[in-house]
Amino acid sequence: MCQYKKEMLEVKDVMDVMGICKPKAYEVMRSGQFHVVKMGRKYLVHEEVFQDWLRGKNKAKKRW
Repeated sequence: MCQYKKEMLEVKDVMDVMGICKPKAYEVMRSGQFHVVKMGRKYLVHEEVFQDWLRGKNKAKKRW
């Protein structure tokens, strides 16, 4: 059996890590505070990017 660490997190993974509901997780993923890839109907974020954002290392760039 192969054990590996997930590199790309989905909305359900963000829900688990943050302890939030699905609508709030989608809100976080769409917030623009970190880079998210949309593939079809799925939103994906690299685990390292997400963890850096949670730790405050990745400050959101202002649009204006």
